[in-house]
Amino acid sequence: MLKNFALIVFTILFVASHALSAEPEVVKLAEGVYGFIGKEGATNSGFVVTDEGVIVIDTQGPKELALLLKKKIQEITDRPVLYVINTHFHGDHTFGNQYFKEAKDIISHENTKKNLIERDQQNRGQFKKFFGERSLEGFELTPPTKIIKDTFTLQAGGKTIELAYLGRGHTDGDIIVYLPKERIMFGGDLLYKERLPWLGDGHISDWIETLDKLKDFDAGVYVPGHGGIGDSDVLLNLRHYLIDLQLEVKKYIKMGKTGDEIKKDISLPKYKNWFKYNDWLPLNAEKAYKELTGR
Repeated sequence: MLKNFALIVFTILFVASHALSAEPEVVKLAEGVYGFIGKEGATNSGFVVTDEGVIVIDTQGPKELALLLKKKIQEITDRPVLYVINTHFHGDHTFGNQYFKEAKDIISHENTKKNLIERDQQNRGQFKKFFGERSLEGFELTPPTKIIKDTFTLQAGGKTIELAYLGRGHTDGDIIVYLPKERIMFGGDLLYKERLPWLGDGHISDWIETLDKLKDFDAGVYVPGHGGIGDSDVLLNLRHYLIDLQLEVKKYIKMGKTGDEIKKDISLPKYKNWFKYNDWLPLNAEKAYKELTGR
């Protein structure tokens, strides 16, 4: 009996400590600028505290994380949420919108709003695959209320925040959030650090070109959609990965291998220590194969 009780206690403590260690970390990047950084490549958000209120960059997906983000903001300031920015349409970045309805506007690219509405059921299905069947209990789709086509500048409470759509990449509606004075860029899922990117809605060749355009911004701190905070190497390393992926798949195509054979055989040892390497490299290879062969 005592052994069983000890085992139960140990299990509870282990689960609790694991959950605690998995809690995102709030990192101060500059005065009034914060990253909400997920563990082990989980989804990142951010927020900017201005004299007028708070601007939230991506609202997370699961209810618990969205509410935790809100709680962490309230621990830092009692100022209201002014705006929410959605960097793209995927649920782990937007499904928390419903918990920030007090914002004056939820801002995104026009394609992000379109995808959230027109691909709602598909998006929910994908979300459940990642977070479980019960992950959308109580969920209400809360689409953006203000859309942009290319660029938009927010001036609020002494802060300047530039939004820009630079072309297709992770999706067809990715925008970056750039603070020129602080030289900080929130890249959404256009940027990953030491984690293989999700290419399900991606456009690899366009993504490489879009990353090239990101080099034009004078940023010293990069906050990716997944992975830790970094410098310009975050951008450069992801660009190299996408190029290396295409080159490797092209090599197999020239050898006459089928898509299924490429998925099975592909290896990119340079990236073997990145999160999701074993799980997503075959999927990434399949995407590259279809894009390169026009299938």
